[in-house]
Amino acid sequence: MPYAKQPLRELRFKELQPLDPWAGVLLATKEGPICPQYDEIYGRLARPVGMSESCVLANVHVPLDVYDRRSKAICQKTGLPILVFIHGGGFQAGSGDSDLHGPEYLVSKGVIVITFNYRINVFGYLSLNSTSVPGNNGLWDAITLLKWVQRNARAFGGDPETVTLAGQSCGSVAAHLVSLSKAFVGLLKRVILMSGVGNGGFYTASPAYAQSVATMFLGYVGINPTDADKIHEQLIHTPLDKIMEANRIVQLKTGLVSFVPVVEPERPGVTRILDDYPANLVKRGRAKDLPMIVGVTSVECQFFKQRIEYLDMLGIIDDNSIAILPPNITYSVSESEALRLSKITIDKYFEGGATVDKFIKYCTNSFFTYPAFKLAEWTASVGTSAVYMYQFDFDSEFNAVKFGKTLTYPGGGARVEGQTFVLRVNSLMDPDEKSFPPRTRDDLMKYWMTTFFVNFMRCRSSKSASS
Repeated sequence: MPYAKQPLRELRFKELQPLDPWAGVLLATKEGPICPQYDEIYGRLARPVGMSESCVLANVHVPLDVYDRRSKAICQKTGLPILVFIHGGGFQAGSGDSDLHGPEYLVSKGVIVITFNYRINVFGYLSLNSTSVPGNNGLWDAITLLKWVQRNARAFGGDPETVTLAGQSCGSVAAHLVSLSKAFVGLLKRVILMSGVGNGGFYTASPAYAQSVATMFLGYVGINPTDADKIHEQLIHTPLDKIMEANRIVQLKTGLVSFVPVVEPERPGVTRILDDYPANLVKRGRAKDLPMIVGVTSVECQFFKQRIEYLDMLGIIDDNSIAILPPNITYSVSESEALRLSKITIDKYFEGGATVDKFIKYCTNSFFTYPAFKLAEWTASVGTSAVYMYQFDFDSEFNAVKFGKTLTYPGGGARVEGQTFVLRVNSLMDPDEKSFPPRTRDDLMKYWMTTFFVNFMRCRSSKSASS
């Protein structure tokens, strides 16, 4: 169902506007189109039903018990806990559809699961540092969805006081950034971060980077980057196919990610979502009172192995050693310091010669594991609420990531794998497969992961959540 007015025509690249009411009953029993994208990430794991700019849609999954109670006029004094989940995809691809985000495991435990589509890639994160194209639209979409949930939670049996915001990969980064934003106040109670944190190393929120990517995109789409308002006017009338082709080229040129969240200045008439770099906000105690789970997998970057080989990352690093550094470091130090740090990194991880497996280990540690530990450390030092950490290192009997992406690697848990034990991969699973009671090692892990998350969501105090 729509949670805002669709961002079409003059609303392209703008903050979402309130939804216009409709007459009669809206049939909302099937998933709608996903947002425009060029997907080189998910492969067989995703099975979208269509693609359109009319894509800001929410999927609300409610336990049948809620409706059984209502049909029998049984009063439910308190609503059910709500999990709002932000999908991943490197800020470039993905959707909230049940192909990869099946709610079955959690709904069976009495949780309302809300997934949603939000603007991604150029539509979600193009920034011209202006009021006409401010950037961070993807984050604004998430905040708009959370406001929609607060207004409507009780209508579908939920408790607006027990909203947990979660995400995976860039969805986890977005969840963290939203929690750090002054614009989120009162919209959520807890945060679950899976394989991504705002201070992570795989992207940079630098305005200089945002400007360079915007300039590259405008060049490929054939727009002269001068006046931001005139650029926006031209983008309004540019055909979708032309925009997406330029977006595709930018993705190929930049590697794993291209359009990303950016630190924003004050602008009249624009909601400022990210007012400083995430690491600075965390250290200053922003969101210090939110209970938090921070999770990583043991071999995160195995998920990207095919992409790493396709881009020839080892060749790129051989030509330019600075390319090995996380973007948030590259854009925050001098060139001489970057050269010094890159030499240290290469000596540490590529001893005896560079290999893809060595790069994957480096990528896992520096882009994901280290930032997650630093976030937990910083938050625990300034905060008053509990911070829980986990590492997913489970060698499953049926590995959805290996099967869906045709990957092979020995043991461990790659990116997305932990999510598949919380949200069902309906694109690959037998529709009649049951998860409870536990029968196999995989089912036991699903039971453990969902119990861990649901206990955290339901407990109003972090002390009781620890049990």
